[in-house]
Amino acid sequence: MEPQRLQFLDYIAKTKRMSVHTVSAYGHDLLQFTDFLATQYVTSLADCKPIHIRGFMAMLLQNNLTPRSVHRKVSSVRGWFRYLRKQGELTVDPMSKIVLPKMPKVLVKDIPATDLHNLFARFPWNEVANGERDRLLLLMLYTTGMRLSELIGLKVGDVDFYRQSLRVLGKRNKERIIPMHPEMVDWLKAYLEGHTQAMLFVTEKGKPLYPVYVYRLVNHYLKLFSHAAKTSPHVLRHSFATHMLNNGANLLAIKDILGHANLSATQVYTKNSFEKLKQIHALHPRK
Repeated sequence: MEPQRLQFLDYIAKTKRMSVHTVSAYGHDLLQFTDFLATQYVTSLADCKPIHIRGFMAMLLQNNLTPRSVHRKVSSVRGWFRYLRKQGELTVDPMSKIVLPKMPKVLVKDIPATDLHNLFARFPWNEVANGERDRLLLLMLYTTGMRLSELIGLKVGDVDFYRQSLRVLGKRNKERIIPMHPEMVDWLKAYLEGHTQAMLFVTEKGKPLYPVYVYRLVNHYLKLFSHAAKTSPHVLRHSFATHMLNNGANLLAIKDILGHANLSATQVYTKNSFEKLKQIHALHPRK
């Protein structure tokens, strides 16, 4: 099974162009699955039955994995079997009769717009080291909705001041153009004066940013002005979409800006807005 696993990982890395992180996650999930099959004395994927898949899921749940984590791992296995069927190495898909555990419905939690306004308007950015960079970085995450990985990969050459837009390389190397907020255009021009690095954002030592660095930076500033339970770059992406929708933006336009492949991924924000509408309506005196 190991040669088949490595062949599949090579396929999703080179043909599907999945990120190194995603390929690594798939590899770990599939290794965990084949290790489980070994405990069931299954030495060939052709001998894998639905009962083995269900046993794998039961084992994961017994190990206190969340339904979301189980979904992800079983999704990795499903993709592997689908690939092997296309290659003609399997004739029957044992995943066809598998029912996944129900996922708990979790609404996206955004940072209140007033909190973010106060952060940008009241914080003394000029009085802290790298304040100009930090302010621009936060504003870019909030006004574009881009992913953390996309922000880190931005180069100076991705900025188009003439069209007031940014070129972003998203998942699976899909490129998209995001319009820039007018306020961000002014800050970006000032920031780039004397900027000599190829990357748009760098650390104090002139090195490229990395995920943990950005997470700590965003968390630090948001905690100063917000009591939200989660304060991360991804929450700013949620906030962008939610606030845009609350102010009448078209759902399809938000989908394109976020770089979602399917509209269903964007529709989660409609639920968040509906919950807020219900809270407001609950204040009606005739309730």
